Amino acid sequence: MNKEELRKQIEQSLKRCPDILTPIKVYRWTPFGKNKVYELLRTGELRSFRYQGGYVVSKDDLIDYLVEHAEDEPGRKIRRRDNND
Repeated sequence: MNKEELRKQIEQSLKRCPDILTPIKVYRWTPFGKNKVYELLRTGELRSFRYQGGYVVSKDDLIDYLVEHAEDEPGRKIRRRDNND
């Protein structure tokens, strides 16, 4: 699957996701745990903004990250869940 197809698939999966997310919402909408999300935010690997003492992430930045890093961990790929899963 090329990056354009992957982007469309991720966008479809996240179509009901809010446009602005807190770290808690990021880990609820992704396969990452809470600690991993905060690590990505602290290191700047996942683009975010500081707002009132906390992090906020745009859905577009989250999609960009997921597309770029979908193949990083062997055996752990991002895919859309069907109702049959």
